[in-house]
Amino acid sequence: MLKRYLVALALLPSLLIAQDDLLSELEGDAGQETDYAFATWKGTKVVNLQTNELPGAGVLQYTILHRFGSFSEDFMYNFLGLNNAQVRLTLDYSPTEWLNLGLGHTGFQKTYDGFVKYRLLRQSKGAINMPVSVTGFSSAYYSALRYDEQDFERNLGRRMSYVHELIIARKFNQNFSAQVVPTVIHTNLSQTFEDANTQIAIGLAARYKITAMHAITVEWVPILNGNSYIDPEAADGFSPYNNALSIGMDIETGGHVFQLFITNARGVAEPYAFTQTPGSWLEGDLHFGFNISRVFTMTH
Repeated sequence: MLKRYLVALALLPSLLIAQDDLLSELEGDAGQETDYAFATWKGTKVVNLQTNELPGAGVLQYTILHRFGSFSEDFMYNFLGLNNAQVRLTLDYSPTEWLNLGLGHTGFQKTYDGFVKYRLLRQSKGAINMPVSVTGFSSAYYSALRYDEQDFERNLGRRMSYVHELIIARKFNQNFSAQVVPTVIHTNLSQTFEDANTQIAIGLAARYKITAMHAITVEWVPILNGNSYIDPEAADGFSPYNNALSIGMDIETGGHVFQLFITNARGVAEPYAFTQTPGSWLEGDLHFGFNISRVFTMTH
């Protein structure tokens, strides 16, 4: 009995030290801060795809999205493509850090749209370890274009289309970011009876920062079940739409983010850019474009 007591007494200092180390470790975890990733992208859009970024709470953002005419459509005659340009204007506001609401208008198809963007998860390390940021985006589009033909009524429902994106992004280091964007595009009225009303895309995008204010971006949006368009030069009269591929540069200048790029997507609004791109990089059917955004802090 005495022997056991002496052994326990000898081990007591070691047990107390181990207990102190465990308590210190637990207290360190409890007091550890969460370090969130920021500036994964320069702006709220790559080119056509949304990014995981949202303007801060109380911030109003105005964006101009511009696409020049195609290089292959008599570019010089059409005043460097300006005569065939497409423009989209958007205005959005973030009432909280995790929610953004906006409105937009696109000249193509006289389209009006409303959208909501919401943060679900945020990349972080420390007390909370999250390897990626996850953001949702949902939008509805209304085409107000007038039609001369009277084959059927284009009521409100037939003029509507919808886009839903789930942006899964990761900032790997200070220079490189990437994201995967599962996307659903639904159009109530398809162009032909053979076309799918609902199409699925898997958007891919990457960004590499070359200076503190400049970054190179690449974006590709392959459609898994793409439709076709009427093409008189094709053997059967139809050609498949191409996937949108864009390469650009982001320039940050204070409160502005200026994005320059080349893309084969003529459409500016998401449904047209993703699912109605007849242009091909191999055939030189490309468009120079830019996005400009300006933010205004509405609350202090």
